[in-house]
Amino acid sequence: MGGIDTGGGGGGKKEVDQEIPLIPFIDLLFCCIMFLLATAVWNQLARISANQQTPSPNPDAEPQEPDDRVKLILQVQNSGYVLASSAGDNITIPKNGDAYDVEELRAKLQQRRQMEPNRRDITVAPEDGVLYSDVVAAMDLVVGEGFPQMNLSDGAGLL
Repeated sequence: MGGIDTGGGGGGKKEVDQEIPLIPFIDLLFCCIMFLLATAVWNQLARISANQQTPSPNPDAEPQEPDDRVKLILQVQNSGYVLASSAGDNITIPKNGDAYDVEELRAKLQQRRQMEPNRRDITVAPEDGVLYSDVVAAMDLVVGEGFPQMNLSDGAGLL
């Protein structure tokens, strides 16, 4: 145990030595360290990296040259999914009742992956009013099907 001597050795004064309980303090410290280590590991596993397209902070800057590559866009709408590209092709996947048809979207993404095996980018564009859980499910599916360079956009001016 650690102790603190607060003086008062003579003159009839009462000694005021204090004992500090260090073992419970060390136990608490170890618990806090273990908690922080455990949560740091789980945060890395549950993270989805998404890039959001934002306007340039400097409007007078030179515009970048337009990309000649065809953009692939997954629109999450209230009526279902729309897998579209800037080349003009659209694939509509309607909802099954109130639920999104995730299996059909998975099949269409796999077909697209077979058509362009080197493509790693896609833009997910949710419509206003779509539930956040449905957008996250679409993002998980896109990354799981081999499009890790996913961008999140509002869909304005993509096509």
